[in-house]
Amino acid sequence: MMSTRGDPVRADLDAGLDASLVRSPTASPTISRTRVTDPRDDGGGVAPVDRQRQDEGGRQERVKELDRVPEGTRASDAGLEEADASQSMVQVPEPVPSDVVPWGVAPSASSSRILDRWAPLMAEAGVRWVRGFDASQPEWTFDTLDRSGLALSGILQLRLPGEAVSFPVSDLPAWEQYAKGAVERAGEQVAYWEVWNEPPNFSENKAPADYAKIVVSAYNAVKAGTPSARIGIAAQSVNLNFLAQALDAGARNHFDFVTLHPYEILDLVREGWEPLFMNIVPTVRKLLADKSPEQRDVPVLFTELGLPIGARVTLEEQADILVKAYVLSLAQGVKRVHWFEPLDGDSGRFGLVDRHGAQRPSYTALRALVSYLGEQPQYVGWSRLGGEAYGFVFEGTDAPVLVAWTPPEIGQDVDMATEVGVIRPGYGTEMRLTGYTLTNSPVIIAGIPTQLVAEARENAGKPLLWGGDFTTAGEVSYAGPGAELGLHPAGNRSLITIDGIQALDATGRGSLRFAVDPGFNSYAPARFEVEAEFRSLTEGRAWFTLRYEAVDGWVAAGEPYDVPNDDQWHTQKWTLENTQFVGKWGYHFDFDSNLQDESAYCVRSVKLRKLE
Repeated sequence: MMSTRGDPVRADLDAGLDASLVRSPTASPTISRTRVTDPRDDGGGVAPVDRQRQDEGGRQERVKELDRVPEGTRASDAGLEEADASQSMVQVPEPVPSDVVPWGVAPSASSSRILDRWAPLMAEAGVRWVRGFDASQPEWTFDTLDRSGLALSGILQLRLPGEAVSFPVSDLPAWEQYAKGAVERAGEQVAYWEVWNEPPNFSENKAPADYAKIVVSAYNAVKAGTPSARIGIAAQSVNLNFLAQALDAGARNHFDFVTLHPYEILDLVREGWEPLFMNIVPTVRKLLADKSPEQRDVPVLFTELGLPIGARVTLEEQADILVKAYVLSLAQGVKRVHWFEPLDGDSGRFGLVDRHGAQRPSYTALRALVSYLGEQPQYVGWSRLGGEAYGFVFEGTDAPVLVAWTPPEIGQDVDMATEVGVIRPGYGTEMRLTGYTLTNSPVIIAGIPTQLVAEARENAGKPLLWGGDFTTAGEVSYAGPGAELGLHPAGNRSLITIDGIQALDATGRGSLRFAVDPGFNSYAPARFEVEAEFRSLTEGRAWFTLRYEAVDGWVAAGEPYDVPNDDQWHTQKWTLENTQFVGKWGYHFDFDSNLQDESAYCVRSVKLRKLE
């Protein structure tokens, strides 16, 4: 059910998805900065008792002894072989109105069919919501989740007989009958229903107007029979341009919540792009105020986001990004976050638990978050801790709690001036310290000074700064590493040095992508001029097309540009009309060569300036 990466859309539905119900002290902290070579090093702070362990890539590393089942342990060794036995070991949490609990997971189609293997473990970690379920055995599903205290959120999606997978606009009565029947059969077991999974994904018809038709039809049909049911409007990734067009086409006032799957922007958080991720909900609010003001304040849900373990992502890195995903989402007002996924399924190694039932550090991290932030986290505000670190303060279960980390490759010493609890979420146990060296790997700090809480409260609602305040700037620019003034290259950066100047090398990459500081422009249509300096790195053809986010979606700014194949720098300008920067894929414009073997050029500088 997850988004594909980048522009291509996965063509096939997950099996079984179509035509189914996919259901303290007052002392003030002092701070100093230090740069570290390894962003995962704790900078020489108090080291916990540790042991040697092989990670999944075979690399030896020192890790703290964990209170969890080791990665790779067989289910029988972990006591998980029989579902009934594992359920009897789990203490179901005390009843809390599930609607105010943000902790959720989203299984793939395959793992939704074996939820008895993971539902008790999720409940034990503090998860209260499951998005998507196998409709072939609804009673068993409802009963299994009920015993673990888990609530369900569903998906309305139908494939008409004899037709390709697409929005069912050719037979709206059949669609209405299906939607109404699905909701009525589920009854009180499923209160939230999103219309389609990641539209326009999983549909040959990509028209926002046709998506609007099925939203309106489902909303009217369901509300007529079950007024209490909540109907959600959805989009792939953060495709707010698509949603804006659907609202203009008639979907306005026909939804109770908005759901997004911001995988791509979450990927960029690993590069230090927290301010862009934190701008998702504010951009949604601008969209709703513009297109459907009556729904301006409806809940926003992230019903899928995650990061798979692989060649470039370790177990600990997955745990780190999970902490950041939940904290950044809660801090911007997301009502509920569903991690994809609880147990490894047919989409890869996304799971909090592996296929043998072994708990990963990400599982331990989620359990630690729930334990310290509480079932109903109360966000206070943010602090930069006097330097470059990101710190997000919550009321906490027993005392104010800070979740903090630094940008990549930065270390920052924090002296709390009094003893606090420091928890590395992936390890789960608490150390009593007066100071700690923050790195890019987040920590939870419990019992923080009241002055830090007051500072965070003062910043509540303010946007995070991304290298400066560009809200009144007339221009943003990129001029090489360390010279990013409101304009940031996305993805892995390959650099080449020419005449002593470092430039972005596009060779073999296909495209160079850039994101604009949200304070400079976000959602509001505008006219811009792009000016950039290029140099060819080949005797053959090197070319690209400038593409950008506009009101009508991604569009090209004129014809393809051929970089002159000489040894000189060349300046080129473009005018961007009717832009609408929302960060659908985590960036706002790019130089797209399409063919990687014709992208041998480099970029020395890029400027984006506002036009009257």
